[in-house]
Amino acid sequence: MALIDSIPVVQKAKQLRSLVRLLADTAEVVIKEWEIEEQTPPAERSHLPSPTLFEARRTFIGACGMGIDLVHDPIVRMTEVINSYFGSQALRIAAESRIADVLDGADPEEGISIQGISRQVGIDAQSLGRVLRCLCTIHIFAEVKDNYYVNNTASQHLVRNEPLRCWLLMNCMEVYTASDKLPTVLYGSFDKPSRKSAFQEAYETDKDFWEWLEQTVELPDGTIAPRPERAIWKAGMWEFGLGHVQAPAVCDDFPWESLGSSVVVDVGAGIGGMSMELAKRYPKLQFIVQDRAVVIQEAATVWRKELPQSLSSGRVKLVAHNFFTEQPTRGADVYLLRHILHDWEDDVCVTILSHLRRAMGLHSRVLIADNVMQTTVGSSYLRSAPSPLPANYGYGHSFANMHDLYMFTMFKGGERTVEEFSILAARSGLKITKVYECRGLTSITEMRRDDYTG
Repeated sequence: MALIDSIPVVQKAKQLRSLVRLLADTAEVVIKEWEIEEQTPPAERSHLPSPTLFEARRTFIGACGMGIDLVHDPIVRMTEVINSYFGSQALRIAAESRIADVLDGADPEEGISIQGISRQVGIDAQSLGRVLRCLCTIHIFAEVKDNYYVNNTASQHLVRNEPLRCWLLMNCMEVYTASDKLPTVLYGSFDKPSRKSAFQEAYETDKDFWEWLEQTVELPDGTIAPRPERAIWKAGMWEFGLGHVQAPAVCDDFPWESLGSSVVVDVGAGIGGMSMELAKRYPKLQFIVQDRAVVIQEAATVWRKELPQSLSSGRVKLVAHNFFTEQPTRGADVYLLRHILHDWEDDVCVTILSHLRRAMGLHSRVLIADNVMQTTVGSSYLRSAPSPLPANYGYGHSFANMHDLYMFTMFKGGERTVEEFSILAARSGLKITKVYECRGLTSITEMRRDDYTG
């Protein structure tokens, strides 16, 4: 039985021409931004794309994705989506095997043979060739002649880059196993929601992921030691992901300087990486870095090495605190929650926020640094994509939706829309006063007490 396209040709043609014009216009913006960057001395270049380039990038990616959807066979496209995890597994194998390191220094015209790569990484040549050709097709690595490979722009970033390698691996280890249990958690949840996350189901544990990660285990040689996965998460998340992928712009796109000498309480701060970055940039700001005692011990080592004077002067204080208990610092100017709420279900988030509400002064604010989800229909709080793209830029926003499912799978948490944050705020005696859209996955949602009149 032939499938009938429900969209009239005249409408599809109009949309395709509109997308082509948008792509052409946006491409010129990208090229101009490249030229500006090329003319800027390396020492003066920003680690972030300019606002113009950031907007052009996500518009271009969104238009490409919408164009693919428009011209591709729908059945083939869905088949590609359902099989896309093989690309993820191929990249995992390449990262684990350090293939980018093997290819470093190869003649760009000659490359290194698959047999040569095979000998160095210990994988059968024919099998490894399948992995590399899968990656070359999606523009990670390049095959310069039959069975000879080199690094390309993407894979070159992996060369001797342990934090990036760990970042990729932590996105494809436990979550792969856990995601297999996602249907188990979802099916039947209308009548009887599962109390466990997919991670807990898959690993048959009552511990949440962070508790599981901190366990000691017996290694193959019989010794008892911390889980090997912890080292990967430490390097991937703390040393790379938070600074380069998830929250690189939150230190730039919020007006921190306007806070003067305010006290910022970094709640659930980990080792305090964001506070450290802010402390380096804004010398008047003061910080109280809070996390569980075991984490604060680790934080102290890092701060004594990186910014010892900030501790000795009292400008930065490291305090052991569990955010499920009453907040000990009363009336602070700012309470910062970076990548905290997306770990938890709504009721738990209300508990966390309510503790802060009771500690807040009239002019205190809560800054939530989390992904702010945008739907395809848009939000009055957020900028919408140009026509004919969906309001959230479609493919340009896709990683945010994937990360939302990641958080649900691993923690039974998730990312939230502004409207969903607003409900949490109201339940906690707070209200949203502003959303700062940042150049990246993470934005900042500002909340005040519900009796604040400003």
